[in-house]
This record gives sequence, C-alpha cells and structure tokens, in this order.
Amino acid sequence: MANATEIGLVRPNPYRYVRACAWAGPVLLVATLLFWAVLGQNVPPYSSALSAEEIAAEVSEHATLIRIGMVGQMIFSGLYLVWGIGIAKVMEAMERDNNVLSTIQIWGAGFTVLIFEVPCMAWLTAAYRPDIWPPYLIQMLYDMGWMFFDIAYLTSLQMIPLAICILHDKRNVPLIPKWLAWFTLWVAISFLLIAMIAFFKDGPFSRSGMFNYWIEFSLFFWFWLLVAIATIKAVTRLEGEHAQLANDS
Repeated sequence: MANATEIGLVRPNPYRYVRACAWAGPVLLVATLLFWAVLGQNVPPYSSALSAEEIAAEVSEHATLIRIGMVGQMIFSGLYLVWGIGIAKVMEAMERDNNVLSTIQIWGAGFTVLIFEVPCMAWLTAAYRPDIWPPYLIQMLYDMGWMFFDIAYLTSLQMIPLAICILHDKRNVPLIPKWLAWFTLWVAISFLLIAMIAFFKDGPFSRSGMFNYWIEFSLFFWFWLLVAIATIKAVTRLEGEHAQLANDS
C-alpha cells in the first residue's frame, strides 16, 4: 500500500542531506586550522624576504609536519565544494525564480577547492625531498604555492553571487542577515589588495606582512565562519517551514 508521500499527500523533504552539507564548512574550517595553518607552518608563512637557503632550511627542519599538514589538507579540502552545495540550497530558497546565482556560487566553491589543492601540492613537493632539492627549487615551489593561494581570484565567484542573493531576499525576515552580504562583498573586493604580494617581498604588503596576511588574508576565515553559522541557521529555519507546511497540508 502506497504511503502518504508516494501518493503526493505529503511533500518530500527538499532539505534532506542539506544540514550535513552545511556542517561540512565548519568541519573543514577546523581541519584547515589544524593541517594547513598549524602543522603546515603557515601562521605566518615564511617571509618572502628570506633567501633560498633560509627557506630551504625552514622547510627541511619542519618537513615531516609540513607533509602531514599538506596531506591532511588535501584530503579534507573537497568538503569546501560540499559546503558550497549546502549554501546553494539555501540560496535557491531566496532566488525562487531561477538558480543562476546559486549555480555560480557552486562553481566558485568548486574552484576554491583548487586554491587549496594546487598550493598544498606545491608545498608538499617542496617538503618531500628537501635533503636533495636545490634551495632555489624549494623556494620556487614555496613561492608558487603562495602566489596561487593568494592571487587566484576564484573564491569571489562564490562570494559575490551569495551577497547579491542575500540582498535580493524578499522575505520579511531574511534567511541570512543582509549585513553579512555587505561584509561578504567587502571581503571579495578586498581580495584584490592581496595581489600586492607579487610586488613586495617584505613589509606590510608581503605575504607574511601585517596588512596582507594578518588583516586582509584573515578576512577569508571570518567570512567562512560567519557564513557557516548563518547557513546552518537558515537550514534549520527552512526545515521548520517545510515541516509546518507539511502539517498544514
């Protein structure tokens, strides 16, 4: 005998698995702080003002920790795309008429996975044979990883559509607070300043400098945390709305 869902009396829950996707963001954030930041020796990164020999000595001294950190980060980084799919489901509830913005956001989240994976591979390679690699090669790999990590302007493909979608939410009480949209836009635009690392090897605009690393770069992690919290809250609200609709029907 067919159940109520099968005969259309109760709408299937469109938010199955979405909560798990939403939680992928905080899980990856914790993993990133452990693997990429602490074990990967990236708080702060080695200064670009160091010589090739000095960079090679640092990598050689911490090679085992760097390898563990980069392997761990590469294993977990795919969760960023999963998180992006969770955000997209919330965005679809705000878009209503089409899914253009949420689709772009998913692509932005997917490209952001590459921003983790490619630099981590470069840093892992540098730490793989530090005893035989020439110092200039280790320095080149380390520099290349940071150039890609900081300058690839791909996460903004996630941020800008998300912000626009939040600002166009027509609900009396928005699913995600509109102040978070303005913060997200600010972070996306400020990423342009991080490209200054291509022109400075020392000082506040270098990759380990006060402005580019401790202020500008850290904004990404605040975006990550705040959007993760807002997404989980929005999913809870959408699940409640669906349950209420099912009860009313």
